[in-house]
Amino acid sequence: MGKQESQVSSPSPERVLGQRMGRRTVVRAGVAGAAGLAAIPLASAAASPGRPANAPAAVRQEAQRGGKLVIASTGQPAGLDAHFSNQRTVAMITWQMYEALFTFDADYKTVPMLAVGIEVSADGLTNTITLRQGVMFHNGEEMTAADVVASYNRWAPVASLGLAIAPFLESITEVDPSTVQITLTSPLTALPSMLARQAQGLSIHPKSVIDAAGTDPLGDAGYIGTGPYQFVERQADRFTLLRRFEDYSALDTPASGYAGNKAANVDELEFIPVPDEAARVAGLQAGDYHYLEEIIPDQIEAIGEDPAVNIQILPPRSYGVIIMNTVDGLFADVALRQAVQAAIAVEPSGQATHGEGYFELGPGIMMPQTAWASEVSAELYNQNDPEKCQQLLDAAGYDGTPIRILCTQEDLGDYNAAVVAQQQLEQGGFTVELEVSDEATLDENLEDDARWDITTNAYVFRPDPVLIAAFASCAADGKWCSTAKVDAINRLQTGADFETRFAAFEELQAIWYEEAPAVKLVNNYGVAALSSQVMNLVESTHFELEPEFANCWLEQ
Repeated sequence: MGKQESQVSSPSPERVLGQRMGRRTVVRAGVAGAAGLAAIPLASAAASPGRPANAPAAVRQEAQRGGKLVIASTGQPAGLDAHFSNQRTVAMITWQMYEALFTFDADYKTVPMLAVGIEVSADGLTNTITLRQGVMFHNGEEMTAADVVASYNRWAPVASLGLAIAPFLESITEVDPSTVQITLTSPLTALPSMLARQAQGLSIHPKSVIDAAGTDPLGDAGYIGTGPYQFVERQADRFTLLRRFEDYSALDTPASGYAGNKAANVDELEFIPVPDEAARVAGLQAGDYHYLEEIIPDQIEAIGEDPAVNIQILPPRSYGVIIMNTVDGLFADVALRQAVQAAIAVEPSGQATHGEGYFELGPGIMMPQTAWASEVSAELYNQNDPEKCQQLLDAAGYDGTPIRILCTQEDLGDYNAAVVAQQQLEQGGFTVELEVSDEATLDENLEDDARWDITTNAYVFRPDPVLIAAFASCAADGKWCSTAKVDAINRLQTGADFETRFAAFEELQAIWYEEAPAVKLVNNYGVAALSSQVMNLVESTHFELEPEFANCWLEQ
């Protein structure tokens, strides 16, 4: 059977927005759907009215090497096993150490990273991935196909994207030391992007490390990848330290988004957990930290025009959601989920979680800067109708049983969204109990379907809908699953061209609003808060899937 190079389908240019602008502006980055799709950037949109637009200092063309870049994170993860966690902080730390077969370039095209490329047979069933040779792991072993197969087999049963690939997978095999073959039962257009760099993505590790860990999470000795930085040590509640990997096998192509050359200019990356928002900001202003994982708008305004601090307001990187447990308890009933949907006014949530000027409304379940932006079912978004909520409750026979909203104050955005939701649902006729715990307890409780009814969270930017766990699988929080959903996502995953896939996506969005597994809140602008000493960070990396620090440097 003849083979052809894997082709990509381009979304129409008018569906894609522009690119980054300057300091303290709302920046409209130009990105596009990337699961097997090319991206076509257009002109940038203007900054939001009333936002300052101070131009950044000129970027030095010659990088400086040396120094330690200190990142203040919101907390310290229990571990750094990227296969087992989709937490934002885990992704931020681990993608400095680990790499994937594919990644996303500056235009969010899916491009090779540890792979050289992928060949797809004419019938779409045989996917042959050729690996780069001479790529070294941090433990001195050279990467081979055996490592890729072992990594995949460990990742696939525990990651939402692995579970989404499973119905299509016949086998994954090592052809020779530099070739992996993935045989499918039906074509899967989005496969390269589903194997790419993202939260809980397929990071590649030595087979020896995978075999030693078995089904257990990796420990400190197992944090071994191929990335430009390698793990040194962690101390609980104090720091995680990475150091430049001197034997890093860099690409010789120009840096582009998450792709291309990674220079590892700074000697070390230190991630310090600083849960208190004000303490993170004070440390940035004092020069203790160079980058903040998170900053709330109140703190941005408090910083003012401090020349030691560089604030970049970026395109939407997430949208808030009220997630309902669709498999156990009251919200297994779609009518009660629709009642929640009717009660919610999204703007008060945006004000409470992000503040004026740091969010925007929009019904699309994909970010507005992607090729997938859609207004389908917009009438069911932001209903703000407590009377309709009460009518739906009466029709469903709701008896006043308390609904449990689980949240944590360790994420103030999610907590504030939960408080606003409680108020609005009570106005609509629900009896509501707000249960606040630490993040570890929250995660544990959400694993028990009998333990919760509602939680607040965010769906983080992805360049393609098949990369969002809540859409691609039935195993994400809330466990939304229906025949209509599965059929739509199957067509979205396998469609041969963008128009076919976009039609399937718009059907998925309509189903999402009709079945109401979650309620969309607002699109949250991203914010990069960094020291003015940090050069070439905003210019050299994406932030939507967490930044990479390899190509930035510290101005001495």
